[in-house]
Amino acid sequence: MVILRELDDNEERVPISSPSYFEWAQQVRAHYTRANGVLNSRGFYSELWGFDVGSSSSDSDSSSDSGNDSDCVIISPSSFTGKRKNPCRDLVVADYTPVTMEVPSKYTSVEMVRSFRKAVKLSDSRHEDSIITEPVREDEFVFSKNDKPPHYFYLYTGVIQPLNIWLPFTPFEAEMLKVLNVAPTQLHPNSWAFVKAFEVMCLGFELEPSIGVFFSFYHIKNLKPQALVSLSSQPNRRLLSLYASNFKNFKNSFFRVRCGDQFPDLMYDEVEDPLFPFYWTNNPRLIKGAVFEALSDFEQDTVSFLDSYALMDTADILRCEGNSEALTEYLRK
Repeated sequence: MVILRELDDNEERVPISSPSYFEWAQQVRAHYTRANGVLNSRGFYSELWGFDVGSSSSDSDSSSDSGNDSDCVIISPSSFTGKRKNPCRDLVVADYTPVTMEVPSKYTSVEMVRSFRKAVKLSDSRHEDSIITEPVREDEFVFSKNDKPPHYFYLYTGVIQPLNIWLPFTPFEAEMLKVLNVAPTQLHPNSWAFVKAFEVMCLGFELEPSIGVFFSFYHIKNLKPQALVSLSSQPNRRLLSLYASNFKNFKNSFFRVRCGDQFPDLMYDEVEDPLFPFYWTNNPRLIKGAVFEALSDFEQDTVSFLDSYALMDTADILRCEGNSEALTEYLRK
């Protein structure tokens, strides 16, 4: 049994005095640097400081939200309760406004969905034709829910290929969604990268992927209504690098996926219970981590083993998926 700890507001970050701080800060900066070289300062400082930060547009000195950096930031009062660590920076207190998920999808026609399916496979040859994909309505959003059968779930087409999303989800992936109590599109694409890379890495080491081991290295920092759920590395414990993705405009690229009578294993277990939440939930779990003492002996040994490794590159591991020789070579470096 995996015992997970609740998240509190006193989560420690990598201390500035730590030898690994500068390396970590560089990785965070690279992760939040856009393709045109402009830094996404809001994302950068939110990750670096551990609370939500947004650029201020209320001061006359501040740059507009056009990609330029600003020395003035907005900090949610509920997220910042300690002393100011940088008195030179002007801090403007304001309530946080989450990014809206009310984005209509471009997959509103059968032709659009059919074109995607011709170009991209969702499963192996045995199951590809048994996976049903359907367009969405123009007024349908990714957090919409369906109370009547047949049930379906949404997938973002823009993240399927970069992250090697393959259906049906593996037992580890389905269990992760169930433990987090989130639908597939409710988990941020970059967090999906952590889940996928962790699973591929474990298989490369010939280890069984474990929820308890995963949450020994990752946690949920915070949750906001109708916002994507993001995973972050545990403080002072970094296993996989941030996935330097180019996910842009992915929010308008979702369609419906369902199983039909020929392939119930896509969505249901042997007693016809859902394998994972199909629709966005109102109560995703705020997980801080796993209690080490509650892990099995094998899981404790696995955590200790993975702790002995240097930071591994998430993108490199994902590129090795399906190529055991390349994966083994990478992990032996």
